[in-house]
Amino acid sequence: MNEIDGNSVNQRNNYRRLIDFEVHNQMEVLSNQLLIKQKELEESHNRYVDLYDHAPVGYLTLDKSGKILSINLTGALLLNADPFILIGKFFAEYFTKIDHTAFSAYLQNAFASKGKTSIDLKIGDINEDTLSYVRLESTIVHDKDMCRMMITDISQLKRIINFNHDLLTENRRLMKELFRIQEKERRVLARELHDALGQWLTAIRAESEVIFNYIERESIIFSSVNVIKECTEKMHQVIRGMLHRLRPILLDTLGLPDALIELKKQYLLHHPKIVLNVKLEGDLSSLGEKFNINIFRLVQESLNNAYKHAKATQINVLLCREIIANATTDFLSLTIRDNGVGFDSSILSSGFGLVGMRERVITLDGRMSIETAHNRGTKIDIRLPLTTKK
Repeated sequence: MNEIDGNSVNQRNNYRRLIDFEVHNQMEVLSNQLLIKQKELEESHNRYVDLYDHAPVGYLTLDKSGKILSINLTGALLLNADPFILIGKFFAEYFTKIDHTAFSAYLQNAFASKGKTSIDLKIGDINEDTLSYVRLESTIVHDKDMCRMMITDISQLKRIINFNHDLLTENRRLMKELFRIQEKERRVLARELHDALGQWLTAIRAESEVIFNYIERESIIFSSVNVIKECTEKMHQVIRGMLHRLRPILLDTLGLPDALIELKKQYLLHHPKIVLNVKLEGDLSSLGEKFNINIFRLVQESLNNAYKHAKATQINVLLCREIIANATTDFLSLTIRDNGVGFDSSILSSGFGLVGMRERVITLDGRMSIETAHNRGTKIDIRLPLTTKK
C-alpha cells in the first residue's frame, strides 16, 4: 500500500507540474499578445497625436465663456503661444484686432445650435503679411457643455478675394467709361455724316436735278444723270440707316419713347416677317441721357439677337417705370421675350451680345436675368434703379 500511495503522490505532482507548465506557457503567450497590443495602441496613439497636433488646421475645445480647454500645436501656432499656456485662457485674448462682439455672438449662436456653425472672422489688418482672417467651424458636445472648434487661416484667401474684387471694380469702371466714350464717338461720327457727307450728297442731288431738267430725254447724258440721281438716293438711305444705328436722331430731339417707336418701324422695315410688339408704360420722357441711350442700346441688341441667333418670329418688348409707394427710388423694368429656338444657358456664349448687355446693366447698378430653354424661346428681364451710384 505504501508503494501504491507513493506512486499516486508522484502522479499528482507530475500532473500539477504539467498544469503549471501549460499555465505558464499560456500566460507567456497572453503576455506577449498584450505587449503587442500595447505597442499597437501606443503606435496608434502616437499617430493620432501626430495627426491631431500637426494637422493643417487648428483644433481646439472651448467652454461657453470662450476659455480654451484643449488645443493642438497648429492651433497654438495660429494663436502664437505655447499650447500648455493657452489652456484655461480666453481664446479672443490672443487676437489684438478681433471683433469681440462678433465672436461672442457667434459663440452663443454655436452653443444654441444643434448643427455645425461657421464664421469668417477678422482678427488683423488684411494688408499685413501676418494672420488677418480666420474661419471658425464649431460643433457642440451638449452632454459635456463644450464646443469643438476648427480654426483655419484664410488670410491669403481673403487677400485674393479682395484683389479680385478690386480688379472687378476697376473693370466695371473702365467698362462704364468705355460705353461713355463709345457713345460720344458715335455721336460725333453721326454728326459728321449728317453735316458733311449729307450736305455733299444733297448738293450732288440738286445739281443732278438741274442737269436733268435741261437736257433732252434721248441724250446719253440724261440716262447717266438719272443713274446719278438713283445712286444719290440710295446713298441717302444708307446714311440714314447708319445714322440711326450710330445715334438715333429722335433720341436727342423727342426722347426715348419716340426713338423706340422709330426703332420698331425700322426693324419691321428690314424684317417684315417678324411680329414685333413694343409696349411702353409710365413716364419715360424725362429719364436723362444715361438711361435713354442705354435702354435704347439694350432693346436694339435684344432685337438683333432675336433675329440673328434665336430665329424668332415674334418678339414682345415691355418697358415700364415702376413707382413704389413710400420709396425714394423708382425703377425701370425692361422685358424682352421671343419665341425663338432658345439656347443652353449653362454653355458660355462665344459672342459679346449678352455679355455687352449685362455690362451695360451693371454700369447702371441694375440686374439682368435670362430664362431660356431649347425650342422654348428666351426671356430677358432687366431692372434698373433710376438713381445710380456715381
